[in-house]
Amino acid sequence: MGNNVQVEEARLRSLYSLDILDTVEEAELDHITNLAARLTSAPIAAVSFIDARRQWVKSRVGIDACEVDRDIAFCGQAILGDSMLEICDARLDLYFADNPLVTGPPHIRYYAGSPLITRNGHRIGSLCIVDTVPRPPMSSDTTALLAGLARIVIDYLELRRSRAAGRIATLIAETTSDAIICADTGNRITYWNTAAANMLGWSAEEAIGQPLNLIVPERHRASHAGGLARVAAGGMPRLFGKVVELPACRRDGQEIPIELSLGNWSDEDGLPAGFAAIVRDVSDRKALEEERQRTQALLDTVIEAMPVTLFVKGAQDGRYTLVNRAFEALTDLPRDAVLGRTDAELFSPEDAGVFMANDQIALASRDTILSEETLNRADGSTRVVRSQKLGIDPDLDSAPRYVLGISEDITEGRAAQDRLSHLACHDALTGLANRMKLTDRLAAMLDGSSGLIPGALLCIDLDRFKIVNDLYGHGFGDEVLVELAGRLQSACGDDALVARLGGDEFAVLCECEPDGVRALLLASRIVDTVKEPVTLSGRVAHLDASLGVAVFPADGSNAAELLRNADMALYRSKAEGPGTISFFDVSMDHAVHQRRMIEAELRTAIGEGAIVPVYQPIMCLERDQIVGFEVLARWRHPTLGDVSPALFISVAEESGLIVELGRQILTMAATEAQRWSVPLKIAVNLSPVQLLSGDFAGDVMSVLATAGLDATRLELEVTEGFLIRDTTRAIDILQRLKAIGCQISMDDFGTGYSSLSYFRLFPFDKVKIDQSFIRDMADDRQARAIVQAVIGLGRGLGLSVVAEGVETEAQITMLRDEGCAQVQGYHLGKPAPIETFNHIVRPWHECALPAENPVAVAVAA
Repeated sequence: MGNNVQVEEARLRSLYSLDILDTVEEAELDHITNLAARLTSAPIAAVSFIDARRQWVKSRVGIDACEVDRDIAFCGQAILGDSMLEICDARLDLYFADNPLVTGPPHIRYYAGSPLITRNGHRIGSLCIVDTVPRPPMSSDTTALLAGLARIVIDYLELRRSRAAGRIATLIAETTSDAIICADTGNRITYWNTAAANMLGWSAEEAIGQPLNLIVPERHRASHAGGLARVAAGGMPRLFGKVVELPACRRDGQEIPIELSLGNWSDEDGLPAGFAAIVRDVSDRKALEEERQRTQALLDTVIEAMPVTLFVKGAQDGRYTLVNRAFEALTDLPRDAVLGRTDAELFSPEDAGVFMANDQIALASRDTILSEETLNRADGSTRVVRSQKLGIDPDLDSAPRYVLGISEDITEGRAAQDRLSHLACHDALTGLANRMKLTDRLAAMLDGSSGLIPGALLCIDLDRFKIVNDLYGHGFGDEVLVELAGRLQSACGDDALVARLGGDEFAVLCECEPDGVRALLLASRIVDTVKEPVTLSGRVAHLDASLGVAVFPADGSNAAELLRNADMALYRSKAEGPGTISFFDVSMDHAVHQRRMIEAELRTAIGEGAIVPVYQPIMCLERDQIVGFEVLARWRHPTLGDVSPALFISVAEESGLIVELGRQILTMAATEAQRWSVPLKIAVNLSPVQLLSGDFAGDVMSVLATAGLDATRLELEVTEGFLIRDTTRAIDILQRLKAIGCQISMDDFGTGYSSLSYFRLFPFDKVKIDQSFIRDMADDRQARAIVQAVIGLGRGLGLSVVAEGVETEAQITMLRDEGCAQVQGYHLGKPAPIETFNHIVRPWHECALPAENPVAVAVAA
């Protein structure tokens, strides 16, 4: 089976090298096709070629089809043997009876196809004749004639290829330089081709109708006439089916030696109808030889000028017989030092051994082999070459006498390929493995066919890395990543794969027992390693690492599942705080499923406007009056009940739904506030995602314009998270909002990094103290000190200070004593629909409030 495949591949290469498929009609081949049809009185004739999937018709008479599937092509069977394939009646043939070309157009009944065999023995197509009625078997003479025409086709194709390669300056005007002459049984010439006119001197008009004795020398005419009479009487011609050398007479009286091939054909009754002669002027061989010598000279020039290395070695002794200039340049050896020597005499033992081994493979395979070889030159440099080798010039036993080799220097290309391969599997910044290499290694460890290797996948996220980038720039951040990559590699050892997944996310893959002990120890080392300060370029970065661990096979059976589960464990670690290590458990998967369900339901709720605002009052301590409200989003699901704002707000932020949700709540609040009889202000507690999405300032102006609410009645509350993400852009957005009249508040001050620099960057109007400090201020001296400090800071900066989460009268008294301006919390009132506060926003007798008294609106828990 393997040998058949190799034979077919070699046959196709031979066909493709002729560059004949899908080309336009060529008169030379059409002449031969017409001649075949005329010689055999066939209504259909064709020259066609068989490629991997089809029969393609190059030249045809009597049919229009250009190609058919190889599976049904008669010529597809004709190329299976060297002799002509003849089917006298296809309907009676077991193989072809049901063929669609028999049962349908062109309704083949008779087929005769002579294979087109190249000089190297490959059968690439056929010259065939077809009839729509059965025929008797073709005579051996006509068979020989058809084979001769097939050889002419091959000769033409070879000459055509030579012309295409530029090795032949002048193309023979017709298919062949051979003269083709046909005559009837009365010895009258019926066909005379251009080659015959050129060879013998008579034009076709002059020769057709003349007796064939026209070209027979006087001394041979008697025997020629006797032979024709014998053939006309039904006798067996002595010259038919043979190639003989005879003299022929030219118009100028000159005799020339010719090679003559004769064939005949019969009519429907089986009687001789005529014969044909293929005449070759042997004297042209000298001219052809000279032409071949010129072609060889051209070939030598081309070989010498080739940019790739070419060489020929003896098959028996391995001695070089031919090398070109490129060989000298590649090996750094002069030609005179190479010719006549072997690889063992020219190169190192290691290189020579490889070269000679590949030579033997090429000689044994009888086909071109491709290999990569290393050449160590005398100057110490090393080159990598891609070599093609082929055994050529077979002897009488078909054994190649030489090895032809073509080598290309791919040193630079291979180095570039190696670099690309490295980059494809490694992170460009740190040099660690990338996600693709991690996934491939993980898949290999999980591959049951080679034996599953238990292990652990650790996903790592750097805490506070965003701050490093913001403070010192991305260049310094990259330096930190490179430093930490080296630390991680050292901490994990060579038997673990450390990868950078992107940004400040890393992963480690290691072998580990199912109990996960080794993974826990490794994770602890990683936490300690990352916690060590990073000092670079005179700057210091303090970071922590959060880790999520998935142990396999318990936590997943494929790479995607393990990555997802390790990432869920990491998500829990980040939620619990820096330096946390979490192992995956199924409850995390349940939590993720719940969040995905909430996200799906949230999309529906937003679309239906099912999330509504509720209002919580704010009191001015100086006047003991309610001066505003904070508006909170609430969602009552028909089956889930009241969904926690902490849950659905975080889901909205992660999914991007917070943008539409925030706009809806702001629109509802602005529309409601416009209907109040008291012109109180409203404020929105904004999500960083919402603020940094699209043109937020433009969206706010649009909502205010639609609701008819003056911008001076809107207060916007932001947290440090918004400023940390993109400080420059954040300040620009806040300045645009402040410019139209909105007030800006710093919310939850004291719970994050509480950088005072933000108060220098932007003139906030208000600062809000987080409820955690208010709750503990009565019993915790530090909490009270922080509250006092924030109130003092607000007083010094001219900011109004609001205390959140007030739940007792004692807290109100303490805050009033400290000079806090405003308070809010359950002690004053829980969040409720606005109708609960109609007595404030729609009193029976309107009373004017100072312009600075706000109503706060928050889309938050």
